[in-house]
Amino acid sequence: MDISRLPRRGRERERERERVTCTASLKNLRIVAPERVRLGDSVLLTCSYDLEDAQLYAIKWYFEDEEFYRYVPKKEPSHDTFSVRSIQVNVSGSNMHDVTLVNVRRKHTGRYKCEVSEDQPRYDTKLQEADMFVVDVPDTEPRIMVDKQRLAEGETLRANCTSGASRPAANITWSLNGKLLDNRRMKYSTRTQTLHTGTGEDGRQRTRSWLTVDTQGLFEDYRIRLRCFAQIQPVYKVSSSLDVRQDGPYVASPHSHRKCCSGGTYNIRNR
Repeated sequence: MDISRLPRRGRERERERERVTCTASLKNLRIVAPERVRLGDSVLLTCSYDLEDAQLYAIKWYFEDEEFYRYVPKKEPSHDTFSVRSIQVNVSGSNMHDVTLVNVRRKHTGRYKCEVSEDQPRYDTKLQEADMFVVDVPDTEPRIMVDKQRLAEGETLRANCTSGASRPAANITWSLNGKLLDNRRMKYSTRTQTLHTGTGEDGRQRTRSWLTVDTQGLFEDYRIRLRCFAQIQPVYKVSSSLDVRQDGPYVASPHSHRKCCSGGTYNIRNR
């Protein structure tokens, strides 16, 4: 159509129609990636988008600025992988939206990018990115130590807990007799220190927490059960426990009985 022959208002409407017609269909691009994953795990990265009436030309995945996976639906085969920092791609678990990484290592901590291109005639391209941290979790349980394992009621309990080495350092919290520390019910203080066990970017760290608490009113069945939690959200949580026993004299009620416990541990792994 020769729009030069149209009246001015008609020419403006026709130009607006052409502008709308040429507007890209690619919208709502979003990358979904876990903020933290465990060393050695498999990881699913997802790139969601809306092409409306357009067709997909290609989706490309980058680690930092290096392409490691490409999906082009019109090619045969449609998948391509590229050697980038030993990233391993499970091709059977990857498609026009997802890419699956296997056996992730520390060096795969960084920024991941998803680039989507729509097919002709527009070839519009958009990119989104997300950061992922590979956590090197402790290989040992937290260790609790106390100044004295027998205390009279009202004596001060002094304990410390040290997490296994990890990257990043674990966060430590305490519970007494199954209840988290509460300054409304008990008098206590804590302090925490991060201990470096290596050097450089690969250096692992331990966390040590010191606990001081007044034992008045805290003994249950002549003991206080200390539990120390080491946690790296959301991929790791492990605890250890230790019993501090009450030193006499004490009066036993008909409903209480003396228990002898050696303490225990439990391990929660969130995948």
